[in-house]
Amino acid sequence: MSQERTKILIHLPFPLKPINTGAKRRIVGILKYFQNRKDFFSVDVVASNEFRSTLWDSKQKQEILNFAEKLFVYECERNWVDFLYSRSQSFYYQKILREQLPVDSKYCTPPGYIEFVKTLVSQQKYNFILINYLEYAHLAIESKSSVVKKLIDMHDLCCDARLARKNISHLKGLKFDYKSNLSREINLLNKFDTVLANSQHEIAVLISHLSSQKIYLIPHLVEDSNHFLSLAPYVSREFKYDLLFVGACYQPNIDGLNFFLTSIFPKIIDEKPDIKLAIVGTVTQSVQIDAFLEPNIDCLGYVPDLSNLYLNSRLVICPLLEGSGTKVKLQEAMAYAIPAVTTTTGASGLNLIDGVNAFITDEPTVYANQIIRLLKEPELAQNFSKEVGITFKSHYSNSTIYSKLDRLFGIFPSST
Repeated sequence: MSQERTKILIHLPFPLKPINTGAKRRIVGILKYFQNRKDFFSVDVVASNEFRSTLWDSKQKQEILNFAEKLFVYECERNWVDFLYSRSQSFYYQKILREQLPVDSKYCTPPGYIEFVKTLVSQQKYNFILINYLEYAHLAIESKSSVVKKLIDMHDLCCDARLARKNISHLKGLKFDYKSNLSREINLLNKFDTVLANSQHEIAVLISHLSSQKIYLIPHLVEDSNHFLSLAPYVSREFKYDLLFVGACYQPNIDGLNFFLTSIFPKIIDEKPDIKLAIVGTVTQSVQIDAFLEPNIDCLGYVPDLSNLYLNSRLVICPLLEGSGTKVKLQEAMAYAIPAVTTTTGASGLNLIDGVNAFITDEPTVYANQIIRLLKEPELAQNFSKEVGITFKSHYSNSTIYSKLDRLFGIFPSST
């Protein structure tokens, strides 16, 4: 191809393997997009090994080179100034002021790391730099280049994510002023040319603060390349599990699953004693299951490939009561056209409508009754499957999201 490829530098906050969180799935989806468009893009990656922690070992580096042409790793181990800078910030805010770090803190991007990225941008002459997470915004905005376009993938509103983590042990008891930090967050986002949001909820919050031309809705990419070719119709599937819960070891997942197991699941067992629930993901490490529930539950832990579990489960549940951003577990379930019963928090940001392509409620008894109804009425479950499959194709399929990204980067390939 004679056209010169667009050069893009992508910042990664962590290694990709194992792919056990929604954030990692989102990043892999974006990397696969660029890989699919390799005739148009030259992709490099920048990352950091934290002080006394080799996250990016030779195996993780090789994994990234499956997606990128070059990987640049900043070694914080060699810079005591960075270590002292970050630790002093943490000590000042958390130990002295007893509050969470401000969202515009440079804790994750100390001076040495910022200079490392600034040098890369100036030497390699990139057209775009894409940052993941607001905590790393300074890696891009400190660059004075007027040529490089600066993009940030929020993943979540940082302020909402901070509130969702308030019960994590090292954050318990720390103050967090949402209003002042949201102002800080908006200020940082305004310094980017483009802000990638993954849900309508984030856009609704930002639209009164940022130019609408700056914000792009880019949902998670969760579809495999041959996904729809191998997707069996719901009516012809063989089910091993009645219910499926997927989640990483994340406090809202833990709290939501505990809520389900204590307030909802016993009601379902009373009505359907042989019901079977599969719990998948690292959340299994942090959830205590009462002995009387154990015969009805399989805790499977981390499963690298979830496709068979999705296809062998009648319903997916997402009983989260708090949290931020799009729930990737639900979007993945939508990709497999599985009926879902969720909460308002779980459904937030997704094109789910109660009674049309999902059941949505926060009331335990109603939640239990909706599950029982879908299990007892296969035609209703089949209809939900059909509707949620249509929703996925319209809003979350690779072809739909690739088209959005093509417009964002100004390319128009002959085929998707």
